[in-house]
Amino acid sequence: MELLDIADEYGNLTGDVMDREKVHDLNLLHWEVAVFIINDKKQVLLQKRAATKRFNPNKWGLCAGHVDSGESIDDTALREVEEEIGLKLSIEDLNVLEEMEVKKRESNSHLTRIYYVVCNKEKFKVQTEELSEVKWFNIDDVIYMIKNNDDTLTLKSDRLYLLEKLKNI
Repeated sequence: MELLDIADEYGNLTGDVMDREKVHDLNLLHWEVAVFIINDKKQVLLQKRAATKRFNPNKWGLCAGHVDSGESIDDTALREVEEEIGLKLSIEDLNVLEEMEVKKRESNSHLTRIYYVVCNKEKFKVQTEELSEVKWFNIDDVIYMIKNNDDTLTLKSDRLYLLEKLKNI
């Protein structure tokens, strides 16, 4: 059972703690992290979500995950990157790209802190329960795919500005 802290639209924890599935079923706000992994070639590492995932199965997305109850947001980012692709980072490797993105919608509402990490590694250890593969994409190609509503991506037009920021890093 994965327990999550419930948050309000300002990111404050309410004190309520619930099982992840119940949080999703009730569409309650909770914290998540997303990590853009970029390299010196202006590429972003995307990961293909496993076919068994509840949200966005078989789609390319970012390294991301839920903040467990009592866990810090930074620690979650470090844990998720290590679990999903085997990349061990330190807090100094994390760069905040967006402090708090609020997604309040009909389902899967959440708050996300978005990071980026610079990494020039080629081989990764993929967590097969979560992912089927990882692949480097040119940032400009991902922007093009989003603008053309490519349904193989989890990324949508509301995140284009983040990719534009990454191009200038």
